[in-house]
Amino acid sequence: MSHRACAFAAIALVLCPSFALPVRGAQAAGISPPPGLLAMWEGKDGASVRAALRRYAAEGEAAEASASKRLEGGEAAWWLGVQDARAGRADSALFQWRRATRLRGDFDEHFALIDALFRRGRPADVTEAYGVAEVVAQQLALGMPRRAPEAHARLAWALHLRGRSDSALAEIHRWCDALHPRPRWTRRFATIELAAGEPATAWGWLAALSARTRQQDADVESLLVRVQHQLGYSDERRKVSVDAVGERIAMGERAIAASLGGRFETASAKDGFPLRWLAVPAAAGTPKRAPLLYVLPPLDTLASVDTLAASLAAAGHPVVLMAPRGSHGALGPGTTGPEAWFGREGAFHARVAADAAQLMDLLSQRGVAPGGEWVVGVPGELAPVALELARTRGARAKGGPGISALLLVAPRLPVVEVAEFRSRLRTVGTRTFIQVSPEESDALETADLIARATHPGQVRVADSGLAGRGSAIFRGEPKVIQRLLAWLEETPTGK
Repeated sequence: MSHRACAFAAIALVLCPSFALPVRGAQAAGISPPPGLLAMWEGKDGASVRAALRRYAAEGEAAEASASKRLEGGEAAWWLGVQDARAGRADSALFQWRRATRLRGDFDEHFALIDALFRRGRPADVTEAYGVAEVVAQQLALGMPRRAPEAHARLAWALHLRGRSDSALAEIHRWCDALHPRPRWTRRFATIELAAGEPATAWGWLAALSARTRQQDADVESLLVRVQHQLGYSDERRKVSVDAVGERIAMGERAIAASLGGRFETASAKDGFPLRWLAVPAAAGTPKRAPLLYVLPPLDTLASVDTLAASLAAAGHPVVLMAPRGSHGALGPGTTGPEAWFGREGAFHARVAADAAQLMDLLSQRGVAPGGEWVVGVPGELAPVALELARTRGARAKGGPGISALLLVAPRLPVVEVAEFRSRLRTVGTRTFIQVSPEESDALETADLIARATHPGQVRVADSGLAGRGSAIFRGEPKVIQRLLAWLEETPTGK
């Protein structure tokens, strides 16, 4: 969300602790939400939301527009850009984010604009990105120091691309050290450090990145070798450094697999990309129940799903933990890390959904789903993957495996996509269980907005009432997982 939307949501949450009816509750308290936010909350589908946002953006650009209208128009333009970007309309997204910076100038659109310009990568784009990044970095350093490192990281990359790697390195040293472990910055910072003559700093990060990408990323390996030669290290030292990190990763995976009684398996997707998953069999002697295919969180640990997987397997549900492309060892040409999908989330979701459908077909042929139906679970930002699978497999088209239920764990959607998501969910009619926790207030709001316009009884929202984020929410007290298991046993009601 934007600053303004987040601030309004926070006020509404204080006034309405359950957040069951954020719009009506806020209105009853005398607070008027921004019209664009209200349209996204209450829209019947994506088209109606887009029409409303276009109207508010145009009103904000009118010569006679008041300051508040300009802010509302800027926020509308920002969300139109988000919608365009996720749909793969890169040029349209750039247009909207430039529009938003003129009308509102919040850091959301500035960051998005800079990143989009980097992706396009022409000299003029880099120059524009540099100009925006320089201004935003100065503003945030004074007014919002918590977000300043993100601005200075972008400024550092723009400086490097303009041939000023020494200045870029100074930005990193002063502002950005804490961002080094983040996948989208590790490679860029190491590149800057190498170009600026500081290979010793780059060495450790590149060795770790080589291990994480399982030595399959040619660019990373080239950078690592260059650093090795600059430092005068031997090939053996490079191998030992990478293997030490890689073995820790492998040991962790083996430990999780052993604790769950499962094993890692691989196959080839239709385009030849490696599919990878951890298969956890149902406990012996339990009634046969629908298997769960759960897409692993790309930026979380494998261990975060241990309680969920163990509990379902103990109750008779075989569990398939699928690694999305770029994460948890599912690596291949062009995709050796989650950062490969930044700015291409729509394509990522479509690809993961296609991989999951293929995997369900493969495992159903092996007898994993004797009843012919699956439960599909996803964490966080992967909610569109579950919806796409429900849309294409919910009715068991052409005799293939179907989907009886969805599990959304702390779902996150850009608010501009919520209306279309719930419209499609209502159309497919698939039963949906949404698990949230108090630490995920944004996911709680998303869950409420999804549930409010679906069929009666179609969506169940469960708040754990305990600490925990993402897939690890199920590590709380036993009743958290017991509610899910009980819901899976319920007899579905009609639409």
